[in-house]
Amino acid sequence: MNPRSRYLPALPLGLLFAAATHGMVASEREKAATRSWVDAHLLAADAEPPFTLTCGGKPFNAIRRHCALRREDRALADGRTEHTLTWSDPETHLEVRCVAIAWADHAAVEWMLHLRNGGSAPSPILEAIRPLDAVMMPAPAPCTLHYTLGDSNSADSFAPREKAFAAGDTTPFTLAPQGGRSSDAFLPFFNLAGTEGGTAIAVGWSGQWEARFERSADGLHARAGQQLTHLSLQPGETIRTPRILLVFWKGTQTLRGNNLLRSILIDHYLPRRDGKPVWPPICASVNWTAPDGTYEGPHIEVLQPLAERGIEVLWSDMDPQQWYPGGFPEGTGTWEVDPAKYPQGLKPIGDAVAKAGMQYLLWFEPERVHPGTKIDREHGEWVIKPQGEWSQLFRLHDPQARRWITDRVDRHVKEAGLSWIRWDFNIDPLGFWRRNDAPDRQGMTEIRHVEGLYAMWDDLRARRPGLVIDNCASGGRRIDLETCIRSIPLWHSDSQCSGKPDPVTDQLQNAGLYRWIPMHGCGNFAYEPTYEFRSAMTAGNILAHGNTRGRLDAADPDTAPAVTRTVAIYRKLRPYTLGDFYPLFPHLKNQDVWFGYQFHRADQQAGVAIVYRRAACHTPSALLQLNDVDESGRYEVICEDKPERSVVNGSDLVAWNVRIEDRPGSAILYYRKVNQ
Repeated sequence: MNPRSRYLPALPLGLLFAAATHGMVASEREKAATRSWVDAHLLAADAEPPFTLTCGGKPFNAIRRHCALRREDRALADGRTEHTLTWSDPETHLEVRCVAIAWADHAAVEWMLHLRNGGSAPSPILEAIRPLDAVMMPAPAPCTLHYTLGDSNSADSFAPREKAFAAGDTTPFTLAPQGGRSSDAFLPFFNLAGTEGGTAIAVGWSGQWEARFERSADGLHARAGQQLTHLSLQPGETIRTPRILLVFWKGTQTLRGNNLLRSILIDHYLPRRDGKPVWPPICASVNWTAPDGTYEGPHIEVLQPLAERGIEVLWSDMDPQQWYPGGFPEGTGTWEVDPAKYPQGLKPIGDAVAKAGMQYLLWFEPERVHPGTKIDREHGEWVIKPQGEWSQLFRLHDPQARRWITDRVDRHVKEAGLSWIRWDFNIDPLGFWRRNDAPDRQGMTEIRHVEGLYAMWDDLRARRPGLVIDNCASGGRRIDLETCIRSIPLWHSDSQCSGKPDPVTDQLQNAGLYRWIPMHGCGNFAYEPTYEFRSAMTAGNILAHGNTRGRLDAADPDTAPAVTRTVAIYRKLRPYTLGDFYPLFPHLKNQDVWFGYQFHRADQQAGVAIVYRRAACHTPSALLQLNDVDESGRYEVICEDKPERSVVNGSDLVAWNVRIEDRPGSAILYYRKVNQ
């Protein structure tokens, strides 16, 4: 028997093993609007493609008039249909292939372009490649763009923002990351809202994307793609573009677009094991060595108590458990086990983790090579040297180099029996990419690096089924549609490198990300039922509470009740995070206000509200405007910190008064519709 199973909370089976769709379901009207859009932009004989590029100075819309067009349609699993449209230009021999997928169960369409030189000579210059270029709102309808800041190691990380486009305002509004990591400055997720609906947009590109929104006589244009492309393709050469996902929604509630996007991400995109979504795991770690400086003993000694308390993953980060010689960052680029710390390698620890019924996570940073490390010394040709940057970039765009590093990482995965790879990326790659490009190949190094990243991740996951990647980039600075397909950000901001709770920052970062990304995590420096713990709580966290000796204490004898109670609340709350997300209060940093949010499971007619009374808030009660509650129904209501259960009218629950005596303090309120 797995020792963790005894700590599973008593939940209805429907919440533990739920149907495919957990939250909001697209209406027939929304699905019809999607089909109309796909016909108008892709399938109809006179369709206007939703993308643009120029070839030799000529726009694609002019070139395609004399191109041969081939269309192939095929049914995929899960009610999806793939439409492949290929335009072949007889003059330049450029082939433009658009692979689009439409869903029967979601009001969504996704596509990506593949550009190929089918000729025997270099192609004309391709530039301004925009896989999304389409009118998303008719003129002169008013509309608002809802977008989100990226990670900045602060309370502003993932903060929601909006930009209103007034009638007659033709000023372009442009968003882009900084430095080449996709969520450094802004997330590549957007929601364009009009008076009767709108479109949620997700961009999949783990590099320097750009999105531009602008009014014209036709309406509100949305353009998105790689920021810089000015390149010629060699004979037979192919490149891909960013992936675009559109989700169409109707109504006046902007968050409907966000929640429909969350729903399709859960159903079709996010990593899965055995057909089920992968939760952010409940992790614990070791931050001390044996008297002789080795790590094997301390790692193995904590496993049984951690397993008995329900911990799922042994977390081995870059610091202070460095498994490679040289430490951080000086050792990044020598990916071999340090015999002084692990004399028998990683296998004994991996074997012990598996025996305890847990999983093993290990930190890597394969895209960075610090000067003087083994790769730099022995394979300097695989490194782009710095020019003002503080470290070096591995040539992931080089197929030979990528195969070598993939094999090296995979060897450690196999030896240690890893279930998780913690994949970090602590430098800005953009400067390296751009100065590596020739004048007629601008953007190519970035394309090949990003393609190489996806190929490496896909290769590792194919070799080791069940392996999940923890996507870290100085915290949460590389979160986009493509990384979400392959990974989960378990440390969504380096603001937590402070090593201590920061409740307001934790609350805001979680709420900002939950608008778009259902699965994410961070460090947690407290235990349930404290205000600090609940502020950082996601579906799973890295428990980093320390004792008076400076050690992480999740395995200490005196913490057993607290850790067991903490694991139980994760297991209880996890299923709700698959539902729809609603903020319940304004997204403010003030200490004198209430804050909180709600998850609603439409398939269960149940949900949870998690609320906080901050430290300087003098108001002991607040009115919660709960969403998606049937006012004519009856609901069972339970508060996590009180034994009482009550059954109330839905009309009372939609405006529920919650009271918290402590300042700061928190409350968790569960509700479920009952048949009476």
